[in-house]
Amino acid sequence: MRLARLTQRKEFLAAADHGRRFRSPAFMAQVRDCMPEEERDGLRLGLTASRKTGNAVKRNRIRRRLRAAAAKALRDQTAKPCDIVVVARSEVLKADFHALVADLSIAIDRAKPQKPHADRHRSRMKRDAAPRG
Repeated sequence: MRLARLTQRKEFLAAADHGRRFRSPAFMAQVRDCMPEEERDGLRLGLTASRKTGNAVKRNRIRRRLRAAAAKALRDQTAKPCDIVVVARSEVLKADFHALVADLSIAIDRAKPQKPHADRHRSRMKRDAAPRG
């Protein structure tokens, strides 16, 4: 069974802004529990690897490894109504596959709420970026 995917930027941003976080040496997972008013069931997965992780070949390899690890690790948790965004680091290429699977399987349960000052910092950045007239 394939995991449902996050496809839109606003879904990734919602997980980043309102989600809980789990850090491992190879990645950071952002877990956003779905609201009761959302008519959706099941887990959705989003993967991201920035240019800092390497060139296109390395980024695609990172995403393939994480997708395979997530399919194995989250197959028993697909009924949980939440969104998971995995932000990859370059260490994914060097990490043991079984360690990736283990970290991803506990990411949903161990993810901690983000610190409250993170939203203030993000809104201050938006305010500073607004054009002044």
